Amino acid sequence: MPARLTAYLPEGAAVETLLAEGHGLQVGRAPPSEWLIDHPSVSRSHARLEPEDGGWRLVDLDSKNGSFIDGTPAGGRRLPRNAWLRFGDVTCELLDVDEQSLARAGARRIERQTASVLHQRAIEQSGAPSDLLKATLAAVVDLADCERGFLLINQPEGPVVGAWQGLDASTVAAPSFDGSRGAVDRALRERRAVVVNDAGLDSALAGRASVIAGGLRSLVCLPLVAQDEVLGLAYADSRKPGHAITTLELDLLSAFSERAALWLAARRSELALAEVARQARWPGAEGAAA
Repeated sequence: MPARLTAYLPEGAAVETLLAEGHGLQVGRAPPSEWLIDHPSVSRSHARLEPEDGGWRLVDLDSKNGSFIDGTPAGGRRLPRNAWLRFGDVTCELLDVDEQSLARAGARRIERQTASVLHQRAIEQSGAPSDLLKATLAAVVDLADCERGFLLINQPEGPVVGAWQGLDASTVAAPSFDGSRGAVDRALRERRAVVVNDAGLDSALAGRASVIAGGLRSLVCLPLVAQDEVLGLAYADSRKPGHAITTLELDLLSAFSERAALWLAARRSELALAEVARQARWPGAEGAAA
């Protein structure tokens, strides 16, 4: 039976691959490895999954940081049908999949791509600036398969909350609200998407009160950049056990956020209105998006 391998990078989208029955797979950071995991703790040629009697065994290729099966060194042992593996500091999940699971995965890819197109149309047809912001946020939350989120718009006095979803309005407006402040600040500062799967294990976020109180499992922050200017940021998170934002979602989200930034730039003067921005200032944001 084939199996799905999912790598949960400490900072990045989850990476999935299919392990075909009877076929081996080399894991590492660079070619000639076949499944590439871009993390410094993973060696160029780290480990190999070798077929054995309808299953697989895991052989470490003298990697610097080791290979593990359910927390113990691999040692060339046969893998359980479902197991947690670790290559260096990257945790991976091995799950058997049947034909129905493979069909569902294919249908999901098509569904996500179709949803992206439909969201783009909804934004193109949005009328009032507030509708544009709400439609943009709804698209990000949906494409990330998350439950809640908010949209920041940069104003001269600092970022303000322009839209929210799945959150109480009074909570968003409160000075103490920060979603996951560390991830937001990082995304604005570095002008890149920040994805965290199982935020409780992320060294930069695990101790933050918002992460602990929110019980966050995964989150994504997408800076909205047009012509080298940060116009704002879209944030979405999930508290569902087992939820992961994969490279599929991140690719769709990145492409969508690029287009959303262009739409926001075209409507900038309207978005500057105080009633749209709602004057809910992001606390301590001075210079964060400079």
